[in-house]
Amino acid sequence: MTQALRSVLLTPNLLGADGVSCLSREIARALDGPIVVVSLHDVPARTAGLHSAGGNRFRFIAAVAQVGLRCDRDTTVVCSHLHLAPAARLMAWRGARVTYVLCGIEAWVPLRLTERAALASGRLVAISAHTARGFIAANPAFAAVPIEICHPGLPSRAMEPPPPAEPSALIVGRMASSEAYKGHEELLRMWPRVVGRHANATLWVVGDGDDQPRLEALAADLGVGAAVRFTGRVTDEELDRLYRTCRFFVMPSRHEGFGLVFVEAMRAGKACIGAPGAAGEIIEHGVTGLIADPSHPDELFAAVVRLFDDPALCDAFGRAASVRFQTEFTDVRFRARFRSHVPVGGPAAAPLDRPVS
Repeated sequence: MTQALRSVLLTPNLLGADGVSCLSREIARALDGPIVVVSLHDVPARTAGLHSAGGNRFRFIAAVAQVGLRCDRDTTVVCSHLHLAPAARLMAWRGARVTYVLCGIEAWVPLRLTERAALASGRLVAISAHTARGFIAANPAFAAVPIEICHPGLPSRAMEPPPPAEPSALIVGRMASSEAYKGHEELLRMWPRVVGRHANATLWVVGDGDDQPRLEALAADLGVGAAVRFTGRVTDEELDRLYRTCRFFVMPSRHEGFGLVFVEAMRAGKACIGAPGAAGEIIEHGVTGLIADPSHPDELFAAVVRLFDDPALCDAFGRAASVRFQTEFTDVRFRARFRSHVPVGGPAAAPLDRPVS
């Protein structure tokens, strides 16, 4: 007789570098084994415990059906993206317990009929209170449904003492025309004023996307082409170096579901500037960084200039940020939070990011 599964994770991606992939890997580590991950978009690979459909929806549904046969009332199913909720509901036909994770902007639109039906019969966990509020605003029928908040975390890393910080601010994020809310343009448009105050101040822009050429042209038109460095995508090692050597991190994004990049910066001991919303659940204003409204350019400018004006204050924020990361946002803290919201038992699951030899 085939052994019933203890845990199943449905996710768009497990092996990528995006936020949902990072969250999915941490969820997989928080669940108990034997565990299977069914991924829609990961390239098919011989990886233990992973059924990857390579973007083929028919292959994905076939994997869901196959894995669903091994689910029963002792199985915990976690769905890390609402668009996959109907598939997760199919897995519950033999009584499996399903938890749906609300991750951000995909939860801030009205649910489709099949998604609404799925979420009506499972546990809801949001990665931030901001995400939960956006979900309820778009789906008021769920206003009375309990939504538990579970902030994500990241693995700790042994860090050497950081080198002297350069007079640079860092932003990390996709430059997609569909994600203009992240704040790249707002930073570029105010950078001439920043350079007018601090002639050596530079902005490091990490990431790529279809909007990058327009933003590079804008920097040139504004006369700050030499003060803005577009790096494109970088390796993990290079990104760690940029976090460690920048003066502070800034991403005035208006629509983040959480913002793992803030946690990455805090892990490196850096002060952060973020916008009201989910960033306010990560950054303690006036303690680990600053919250500034990008719809008020003078407010954002004042925050950026304050950290350039006062390196000692910036360093103090960074030290407090490092402590806050260790106490609130490590992967160990996330697993404890997640397991309190999604009760599981038995031995800890093994990581699922190692290919089968």
